[in-house]
Amino acid sequence: MLAQKFTQWRQHTTSLAFQLFSYMSGVVLCILLLQTATEQALIRTMLVLPEPVKQQMRDLASQASVLIESGDMDELADWENAQPYYLFVLDKSSQPLTHRNMHPHFEFKLKFLRELGANLGERVAKPLIGIPLANKNTLVIQLPSELHPAHRFINYLNGSKIIIALTILVLFSIILARKLQQPLNRLREASHRLAQGDFKVSVVSELQSSTSEFNELAQDFDDMSRQIHSLAEKQKRLIRDVSHELRTPLARQNLALHLLKHKVSDNSVQLVERLEQEVEDMDGLIAEILTYSQLENARYEIELKPVSLESYADSQVEQSRLELKETQTLNFWSAGMPTQVLADERLVVRCVRNLITNSIKYAGEEAIIDVLFYPVEHANKPYMALVVQDNGKGIADNRLKMVFEPFARLESSRDKKAGGYGLGLAIVQESMQLMGGMVNARNRKGGGLHIELLFNLAS
Repeated sequence: MLAQKFTQWRQHTTSLAFQLFSYMSGVVLCILLLQTATEQALIRTMLVLPEPVKQQMRDLASQASVLIESGDMDELADWENAQPYYLFVLDKSSQPLTHRNMHPHFEFKLKFLRELGANLGERVAKPLIGIPLANKNTLVIQLPSELHPAHRFINYLNGSKIIIALTILVLFSIILARKLQQPLNRLREASHRLAQGDFKVSVVSELQSSTSEFNELAQDFDDMSRQIHSLAEKQKRLIRDVSHELRTPLARQNLALHLLKHKVSDNSVQLVERLEQEVEDMDGLIAEILTYSQLENARYEIELKPVSLESYADSQVEQSRLELKETQTLNFWSAGMPTQVLADERLVVRCVRNLITNSIKYAGEEAIIDVLFYPVEHANKPYMALVVQDNGKGIADNRLKMVFEPFARLESSRDKKAGGYGLGLAIVQESMQLMGGMVNARNRKGGGLHIELLFNLAS
C-alpha cells in the first residue's frame, strides 16, 4: 500500500502539469520577494529630502537664528510671512516666538515632527520638518506636497516592478524552454533516425527525461517503431517471396522458349523471339521493383565514402555509347576540376546509367545527350552537380515532378513502344535521398530535359 502511494506521488511530481505549476509558483514568489526588497531599498534611499531642499532649509534656519539674536520679533514675524514655506520659530514649549497665529492642523502635526534627514514615508502629504536652533528653539517648516519625494518614488517603484517582473519572467521562460527543448530535441533526433530506417534506436533511453508525459510519448514512439519495423520486414519478405515465385516460372518459361525456337518453323521464330523478349522484360521489371523497394525502405546497405564523380560517370558514358542509335550522340564534358563527392559507388553508377538510358529512350531518334559537371550552391551549402541533358521534346512543366514517381508514364515523352517500367527516375530520386543529395528536373530553354544530381562534397 505504501509503495503504491509512493508511486502515485512520484507520478504526480514528475508530471508536466506539476512541473509547470512549480515553475510558475517560483516565478510569483521571486517576483514578490524581489519587489518587497526593492521597495524597502527605494524607501531608504529615495524618501528623503533632496539635498538642494535641505540646504535651503538650513539657510532659513541660519537666517532665523540671526533674527532671534537681534531680538526684534516683529521683524522675525515679517520674515516668516515672506518665506515660500509655511513655517514658525517655536520655543522649547512648542509655542511661536512671534504673535502669528498657528493653524490648528499645523499645531496637531507637531506631534509628528520629523528631522531634516529623516525618512518621509511613501504617502504624499505635508510633513513638518524641525531644525533645532539656539536656546532650545526650533524652526518648524511645512514641506509643500509638490516637493515631497514620494512623487518620484511612485514612478521609480512602478518602473522597478515592471523591470523585475519582466526579468524574472524572461529568466524562468529560458529555464522552462531549455527544460522542454532538450527532450524535444532528443525526441526529434530519435525520430529522424527512425525515419532513416534505424529501428534499433530506443527513444525512451535516448530521451532521458524526468517528465512522465515525455516518457509516455517516447514509449509510444518505441511501440510505433517496432510495429513499423515489423510491417517493413513483412513487406520486404513478401516482395522477395513474390519475386522469387515469379522469377522461377519465368526462368523455366525462358528455357522452354529457347528450346522451342530451334524446333519451330522459320515463320514462327519471330513470334518465339518476341515471347523471349517479353519474358526478359518481365524479369527486368521484377529486378527494378526489388531495387526500388530496397531503396524506398532505406534498407539498401549504402557505404558513403569519397568517390571521383567524373571517373564513374565517364565509365558509364562509355558503356552507354554501345546502346546509342545510329543517329544519336552522347557527349561527355570533363569537369576540369576535382569532383570528389561523398557517395555510394553502386548508387552513383545506377543513377548515371538510369539518366542516360532515360534520355536514349525518350529524347528522340536524333538526340544529343550531354553529361557535364559544375559546382553549385543550394541553401547556402556547396554541392557538386552532375547533369544529364538532352535536346528532346522535354516534359510539360506542370508534370515535371511526376517523372520521379514510380510507374509514372507521361504521354508527351513516354509510351509503351519506348519501353521502360517507370521506375528508373524513381530509383534515382530514392538513391540521391539515401546519399544525402538532391535531384532536380527542368526543361531547357532550347528544348529538351535537364536533370541535375546534387552530391555532397567530400571533406
